Amino acid sequence: MPDRHPDTDLLCELEPVAERLLDRHLSMAKEWMPHEYVPWSLGRDFDTEPWTPDQPRLTGVAQAAFEVNLLTEDNLPSYHRELLATFGRDGAWNTWSHRWTAEEGRHAVVLRDYLLVTRNIDPVALERGRMATVQQGWMPDKSALGLMAYAAFQELATRISHRNTGRYSDDPVADKIMLRVAADENLHMMFYRDIMAAALQVDPSAAVQAITEEVMGFDMPGVGIQGFTRKALQMAQAGIYDLRIHHDEILWPLLRQWNLFQLEGLGPQAEQARDRLAIHLAKTDRLASRFEAKRMRAAEAQERAS
Repeated sequence: MPDRHPDTDLLCELEPVAERLLDRHLSMAKEWMPHEYVPWSLGRDFDTEPWTPDQPRLTGVAQAAFEVNLLTEDNLPSYHRELLATFGRDGAWNTWSHRWTAEEGRHAVVLRDYLLVTRNIDPVALERGRMATVQQGWMPDKSALGLMAYAAFQELATRISHRNTGRYSDDPVADKIMLRVAADENLHMMFYRDIMAAALQVDPSAAVQAITEEVMGFDMPGVGIQGFTRKALQMAQAGIYDLRIHHDEILWPLLRQWNLFQLEGLGPQAEQARDRLAIHLAKTDRLASRFEAKRMRAAEAQERAS
């Protein structure tokens, strides 16, 4: 007899909420076609006119941000596998996992088509990056509560990263694409935010501990991309996604929404976890301020030198 999934009881109790949130999502989601966002008239054959480094119109930072965003989306097979393995293959959980995957798949399609048609990135390097990223996969060791908490933070982070990348690109086409993708990510965040809110009512102590663990160990799923640290630093220096954004626009909005620091009746371990979380948030705030000050000094020095 196969082992019983450790999260079965929790998932069964939350399934009516998942079904309601799925219905809400389907009522709010808008159908859109990736091909309608791509400027196909700019396309040229790569076999007769190979890509050269002088062709991209995006800046180096915007180019790096688009690459990170696309390669993160490319790892969809791993994310789908984790959802099914963690949430199960029955009922609303199964329907949500497949619907989420179908919607996320459009993001990689439109981003890749845009980058290739506009020649804004080296197509050979991009494909090699995709192969390496997908072969590496994404295999976190998370409980159902951990995955719900992680997904809430990650979807919000992705929404903001995509939106800021579009703005930074200085390309109306890219901005329109990223605005559309970010709208999807916002709906995905709402599902995970609200299922986590329900979990906090079902088992507040376990949920608080899961949230604390995910905040303190948070990494974007693209962390395994080759050169990720360097590219993430470029994005941070440009203000596309940095510690201040992470602290102010990702962590705190969700923690406030969940009323996490006002919850009562927690067990001792959950209280200790919440204390650790408060210390971690204060540290993140201090580090964000230091980074901002360092970035400002660098900008001032560059301005004086120019």
